[in-house]
Amino acid sequence: MPIIGIFILSLLLHACVSTPARNPVPEELVRAATIPGIPHARFWGDELPPDMDRRLGLMRQQMLDSGDIDIFDKPHHYLTISGGGLNGAFGAGLLKGWSESGTRPDFWIVTGISTGALIAPFAFLGSQYDDELEELFTGISTSDIVKQRQILVGLTGDALMDNAPLRERLETHVSQEMIEAIAAKYNRGRRLLIGTTNIDTQRPVIWNIGEIAQHGTPESRQLIRDIMLASAAIPGILPPVRIQTQVGDQTYDELHVDGGTSSQVFLYPVQLDIRASVIPPENNRV
Repeated sequence: MPIIGIFILSLLLHACVSTPARNPVPEELVRAATIPGIPHARFWGDELPPDMDRRLGLMRQQMLDSGDIDIFDKPHHYLTISGGGLNGAFGAGLLKGWSESGTRPDFWIVTGISTGALIAPFAFLGSQYDDELEELFTGISTSDIVKQRQILVGLTGDALMDNAPLRERLETHVSQEMIEAIAAKYNRGRRLLIGTTNIDTQRPVIWNIGEIAQHGTPESRQLIRDIMLASAAIPGILPPVRIQTQVGDQTYDELHVDGGTSSQVFLYPVQLDIRASVIPPENNRV
């Protein structure tokens, strides 16, 4: 076929691609956009959140209420999990081997980005979730995670592949039981954080998964799965994930992709002194 014919065919195919209508957040309202019913679900990953004092105060109060106020008098552990694509299976195997060695600690903060976002919830909940983590990451093929699109559809659409199989696996593995367990640890002052990248603003976003989990609604459960799916969505290869937001009574949508496009690893803002901020006062210690 002559080159001009291929060009015309490509234009026709592009015209036939069905792109769902969007209502993106206007630039002037970006900072005001929140998740419906969960106003403190997230914050920007490249700056301290304006309500950091409230967030730290809540963490401190949760520790006091749980009786776990001596955490700074003994070793405490953070785990941050980066990406790695299909090599994420190695991270799952490392965690299981760590458990079998008898030296794996209970993590106070766990963060995940890209493939690490798929591992992080299981790591956060502890060794009892190792078998489920292993099932998610081993004994599967690429076709169990993504589907190849027709080449021209992929080139003229939002991605070369479809991540519907991974979405289905998350529906199974990120269960109601898991959500409740995450919420229980969150209410003891623990934190599970997952990073995505907002395409519209081209900025990193950090999601407080425990805050979302403790709402306990079908919408909050689905949001957690969507965040995990988005964090592992390599731009151009896998489609972005649409997340609904609101400003006042108006509903908008955002597109989120692989958190690794803006940061390969994160823990918490370097300006933040968690130890100094959440250690309980002497007269509250038991």
